[in-house]
Amino acid sequence: MPPIGSDLITVTREDAKLIGAASTPELLATVPQLNSFNTAPRVSNGGLGSFAPGLRGLPSAATLPLMNGNRLISGSTQQTNPDFPFIPELAIERVEIVADGASAVYGSEAVAGVVNFITRKKVEGIEAIVRSGFADDYNAFNAGAIGGQAWDSGSLVVAYQYQENSNITGADRKYRQLDFREVGGIDTRSAVCPDANVNLFTGTIYAAPNLAPGVNRCDPRGPVDLLPQNRTHAGLVSVRQDVTSTITAWADVLYSDRNDIVQAALPGQTFVLITAANPFFRAPPGTNAAFGFFDFRPDRLVGTDHFDQTFRVRTGNATAGLDIALPNDFRATLSGTFNWSRNDTFQPGINTTALTAAAAGTTTATALDPFGTRTAPNVVAAILDNPTDFTNRQRLRMGAARIDGPLATLPGGDIKIALGAEYRRETYMQRGQSGGVGFPEDLSRNIQSVYGELFVPIVGSGNAGPLAQSLTLSLSGRYDHYSDFGSTTNPKIGLTWEPLDGLNLRGSFGESFRAPGLRDLGSTVGSYYSAAALVDAFGARDPSRGAAQVNTILLFGGNRALTPETARTWSVGADLRPKFAPGLAASVTLYEIKYDNVIGTPSGLGALLFSDPTFASRVIRNPSQQQLSSYITNTVPFFYTFAAVPTIGNILDLRQGNFGVRKTNGLDFDLRYRQSVGAATIFGGIAGNYILNYESQLSPTSPVSNSLDAGIPRTTLRTTLGITAGPVTFVNFVNHRSGITASYATPTGAALFSSEGYTTVDLRLNVRLPDIGMFKATELGLQINDLFNATPPFFPGTDGIGGTYNVIGRYAAMSLRTSL
Repeated sequence: MPPIGSDLITVTREDAKLIGAASTPELLATVPQLNSFNTAPRVSNGGLGSFAPGLRGLPSAATLPLMNGNRLISGSTQQTNPDFPFIPELAIERVEIVADGASAVYGSEAVAGVVNFITRKKVEGIEAIVRSGFADDYNAFNAGAIGGQAWDSGSLVVAYQYQENSNITGADRKYRQLDFREVGGIDTRSAVCPDANVNLFTGTIYAAPNLAPGVNRCDPRGPVDLLPQNRTHAGLVSVRQDVTSTITAWADVLYSDRNDIVQAALPGQTFVLITAANPFFRAPPGTNAAFGFFDFRPDRLVGTDHFDQTFRVRTGNATAGLDIALPNDFRATLSGTFNWSRNDTFQPGINTTALTAAAAGTTTATALDPFGTRTAPNVVAAILDNPTDFTNRQRLRMGAARIDGPLATLPGGDIKIALGAEYRRETYMQRGQSGGVGFPEDLSRNIQSVYGELFVPIVGSGNAGPLAQSLTLSLSGRYDHYSDFGSTTNPKIGLTWEPLDGLNLRGSFGESFRAPGLRDLGSTVGSYYSAAALVDAFGARDPSRGAAQVNTILLFGGNRALTPETARTWSVGADLRPKFAPGLAASVTLYEIKYDNVIGTPSGLGALLFSDPTFASRVIRNPSQQQLSSYITNTVPFFYTFAAVPTIGNILDLRQGNFGVRKTNGLDFDLRYRQSVGAATIFGGIAGNYILNYESQLSPTSPVSNSLDAGIPRTTLRTTLGITAGPVTFVNFVNHRSGITASYATPTGAALFSSEGYTTVDLRLNVRLPDIGMFKATELGLQINDLFNATPPFFPGTDGIGGTYNVIGRYAAMSLRTSL
């Protein structure tokens, strides 16, 4: 049942079977309230982020994923907030989404809500599935099995799944566009291309290979993956055993091994000085130039138009416990959790020091050829010898105890109480190097928590009356103490009222929080030097300096002074399940979330960094030598050495901080109906989210901006219409996201553009084959996603596409499911 006062969005095992999703991220992409709705979910940041989509347009870190009510581990290199788990498809019993602040029960990250994956506990025999599908320039395959055995005092379930898919690049999708001058935008094609552009700073650019006046332009994202090549193994073991008549032991272990190969953009090389001393130098015809500044993409050095980055992420989540029946109908649960992850990252890179040396080479054996492939192999090897190679390990150890049961009896029912305590230890370890520089990190924290819940049935079957069939109150609160930043207390109150049979009215109010991630607090601080002439390139222009900018040190990284992000949430709603129409179920929820102290960085804010009072302490003008030494102590220097620091005019502290403010409200809705018609059953429904308002501030003192004018869609919805007739089930899904409004670059600044909506149609056909011979207990499934291969809506920026979309396009697959 849903938490008192809150809405509960459920995806059942039967829903998952009809959807035909091969992974948990694909399954969640069918939930309109999640940010990943109607996309092809992929790990963010080319393998660096997590698979955790946010709720209702809020950041993913504000949503807490659980498995069977237990916390999970992150496999990210950048974040320590939990990942969504890769659970074998056949092992999912249901997914429950509490779209309401829930930190009073679950603690950190449950700001926007909780997504709880509940796995199957009993399976008799063996079930298996195999699925193969394809789209334009894409194919996918997955196979899995689940087996189990139940006996009088326990059960065992074992599941495994293998999944693989090919990649999709920008060049594979022909609807992409980069030149928007015809609609008042700008040409976003790159001027850093395999064929160089040469600048003599005479007002004319010369384009290779002929070095005629002009500019080479190219698609920088064509070779880059929209969806990476992937291979994933996932396995689950779940066991239950009655030890005595009052004690049951249990354990759940989930392990996944994911390998992504990501085609990433080659880093463009700009302002590379090459003189006539280089034997491969050519002056543009008629210029007699003795030098030039070259911009080029190093395709000919690499031998291809991209780098292959590899990310292997192995995660394990294991929880074991005892359920104990106590006198007077009380129950206790003791549990221990050990979660672990390892992320091995390899990213090739360009050694700019070696490239600069080669550009200054004076013989064919030492020089860089900016026009062709004549650079000596040993020189090429030196230029390409600059990988980023990291191993990141995370651990979560947790012990928990909970007791619950009835305290007293009222006319409306039993007053129930639940009390719990938890101890959690989180660690993060990083080893490796980037550009020959190591970034070792050893971060850890301890968390002690206590919480309580009180369930009060004010009205129930014993004292029901007119307009009061039931009235239930829930009070909960939680105290968490973190060893690295302090304590936080979060209450919640919920009320559910049933005035008539089949009609529930509910409301809730609570406070939630998100603790700073370990890397938010303790990631390596890097100091960057920007010469006065280059502050624009670093976004470090100080308006108070006018045209005479100054040498600047910029600091990026973690900040141990961070405090938790906090939120206040409330919701009111209604659920209708009328007795006169037993196949009808409807719900609507009005919610509001006020999210404060959002962690971010002030970098990239331009003039706002220098004018907003919130950031005043982050700008240190004319620092003393003591201040300079203090700020760069224990930092890793980039683009300079400490011994060569010139006179510094500004220090910009761009480390993480509690700056942001977000406020959003909207409506969730769900309508479902099922009706038998003769020998057939017709079913259908519509579910979605409508955002009324979404305001954001970069700081409490900065101007309020409308996030609905910043690329967040106002409406997402999904309709279902299907029929089951004997052994055949046919279902149609329609997925819709309203058009977005966002700013785009124009020759004179920026303007707003509103794109059209994005709608796709999915079809499913399941046929239960005759129970004859090898076809016994076998089902054949056919699915088509995006039946009409919908073209994503146009937007004059970001590849010419408005908002998120499913890059796979029309996808057809066949599956075979059987039981033994």
